[in-house]
Amino acid sequence: MPQSRSTTTTSGLTAFNRAVVTALSDLRPPPTAAPPPAPGPARPAAASPATAVPTDGQPVATQPGGRSRQASAAPRSAPAARACSRPARALAPAPAATPPAAPGRRKPGRAEGQGVGPAVGPVGAPAGSPADARGEWLRFVPVQPLFRARAAQRLAVLAYHGVTDPRSFGAQLDRLRRLATPVSLAAVQEAVAERRPLPARSVLVTFDDADRSVLTHALPALIERGIPAAAFVISELIGTERPFWWHEADFLARNGGRARSLDCGHPSQLLRRLKAMPDPDRRRSLQELRVSADRRPPGQEQLTPADLLALREGGVAIGNHTQGHPCLGRCDDATVRAEITGAHEALTRWLGEPPVAFAYPDGGHDVRAEGVLQELGYRLGFLSDHRLGPRLPSHPLQISRLQVDSTTSTRRFDTILSGLEPAYRRWRGQAA
Repeated sequence: MPQSRSTTTTSGLTAFNRAVVTALSDLRPPPTAAPPPAPGPARPAAASPATAVPTDGQPVATQPGGRSRQASAAPRSAPAARACSRPARALAPAPAATPPAAPGRRKPGRAEGQGVGPAVGPVGAPAGSPADARGEWLRFVPVQPLFRARAAQRLAVLAYHGVTDPRSFGAQLDRLRRLATPVSLAAVQEAVAERRPLPARSVLVTFDDADRSVLTHALPALIERGIPAAAFVISELIGTERPFWWHEADFLARNGGRARSLDCGHPSQLLRRLKAMPDPDRRRSLQELRVSADRRPPGQEQLTPADLLALREGGVAIGNHTQGHPCLGRCDDATVRAEITGAHEALTRWLGEPPVAFAYPDGGHDVRAEGVLQELGYRLGFLSDHRLGPRLPSHPLQISRLQVDSTTSTRRFDTILSGLEPAYRRWRGQAA
């Protein structure tokens, strides 16, 4: 009799594993099987949806914040996606308490014309936030080992936006050294050129926009651990004290700025609406905000050409992120070309050699931009679609990246690196 029960249990587990493999291979939920109870006291009451998780995720937001943990690790619903937008950190001094969610913290999705699928919620949420707690309990679902095994045969490209928590960032890098094989941008380019897959568990660290924290916080941590990286810069800000335009718009709107196209709607929708506009309208509205605001935003010290050389000397490759970071999908053909070629020429002049890698602003692929990149001889192009990619990229100018933030806890960092959290978020979006 005990032998019969054992046989039944083994058969059940085999059926469950088969269902999970099916879900991983065709991105559809398995037909029925529910997972066995997750171990440990921190498991959620309803862990079964994890069995229906597809293999990858979609673009989502990063938001810096506090380090306090929440008592509950139960999952909560992900907030709705916002169109073609970036973090809007306040330029004015902020109180010490964790700020409320800022407007426009979502990455672009297919609905916004970016061609990367729907956004389904925040990724780089601060430690202690509901999203971070959700990442904690995902570690205990039964399919996590399967995702780790699959991730070993994939390329993980991490996309940061600066470093707001150097200590947490260092812990993440230590985790990479133990669990992964950090690779350089040159190694990815060589793999593509030679059609040779990268080593198992390969991870490339990248930074978009490249504010000064990449130089002051990220570079020392990377050098200390011998981890290479890549930084994609906005060329028209190099050597200036101009803030990022989305920071500037947020500050101006909070200090009396008005624009005809932005007179209606809640202020929290400001950046979403700006980035959804055709690019000439966005620029005109931003100028109207500047003229009408009661105060001008404080300066934001940006990287200099000498800083770019220092980063490169320290093992951080420099790539193109356009001249002014528009939403390319909202630009006409001439503007797309000018944004890419203008930044290309400036970087070539400062670095003494042309850049070979490009990161699409807001992470969405643009066919016209890819054509310009091919003309200029670019070898690599990076999205922000919150996915793992193959160890040998099949589309070198459309390489997937995982969104992550320096404040993310190491436990949640693991679920992002394995692909489980991105897959869970994509499944939630499909279920909704």
